[in-house]
Amino acid sequence: MNSWKGNGLVEDRIKTGSTSEVMRMKNKNNKKESVWMNPIHKTNEWFIENGYTDPLEMIDHSGNLELADAFLNIFVAYNQHNIAEAKAWDTWPEWELCFTSMNDDLHFVNKENDSPEILAEREHWLAAMQFLHDSDKISIEQYTITIKGNFGNTFSFDFALANQGWGAPGTFAEHKKALDADGLKPKAWMWSPIPYHSKHLVGHSLGPYWVCPEHVPKHGGESTIYTHDDTFCITGMEGNYPSNLISLMQLCIDDRHIWSIQFGYDIYDQIRIEWWEENWATGRPEDFDCQYTKEEFRSIMDGWEKEAEKRIEQGGKQNEK
Repeated sequence: MNSWKGNGLVEDRIKTGSTSEVMRMKNKNNKKESVWMNPIHKTNEWFIENGYTDPLEMIDHSGNLELADAFLNIFVAYNQHNIAEAKAWDTWPEWELCFTSMNDDLHFVNKENDSPEILAEREHWLAAMQFLHDSDKISIEQYTITIKGNFGNTFSFDFALANQGWGAPGTFAEHKKALDADGLKPKAWMWSPIPYHSKHLVGHSLGPYWVCPEHVPKHGGESTIYTHDDTFCITGMEGNYPSNLISLMQLCIDDRHIWSIQFGYDIYDQIRIEWWEENWATGRPEDFDCQYTKEEFRSIMDGWEKEAEKRIEQGGKQNEK
């Protein structure tokens, strides 16, 4: 059910004009040749000699560089020239990323040994940070990124670099404290990572039990039933972290698809709960696993998905019967 599960969203990532092309695939004699755009490295002396501020003076090296605004500022400091000339960001920070939770393999550019995946992810980080910096729809306060959508709705989420994701606004600061405390334990590597329970959650301005905005095709004006929180879950993206971050920001700015996805989840929940109430109104029995084989229950869940697809195609009107 890709129409509402969101698994195809990654296909639309990095389609904006401000994003540099990461790879071109050529097919010659049945062989694929990859051509990568390598981030540029510039020394601190280069910035001073060319009339820019020394990046060392722009970055608070004793502060928390995991904060979204501080993390962005690392890239701003090393792309001053591109900002001044309105060009695509192409300069990778010199060493400051070592103070963050970013994948160690990304910290330093090594053109001879870096894998295509590492080269691509650096390009995606540069694109994501430029998008975050340039968009007049986005504001940042510490960990929290807030986005004003094109249709007046507001979305917000916490930048969770240590967990390679995002979470409900205002939740990651406490989680990061717990992660840091765990890191001080003897043989910290032996401990299981603390789960980030708010991971993948995005806050929105419509509140609980929202009505689908009028501008959303098919579902505009329809009420939801099982949306009891003022957050919803955005997952299913299959790219690397920065490319997924771009996809999420674009989804929030032009929010028609994001509401359609969430409305589809609500329809699916309605169908799932209808089935349980019809077949097990008194609750799930202790021997439920003996009532159906795995194949039988998988078939039942497939039926929920097919019915959800049908109702979504019909605009969700069957909810009102």
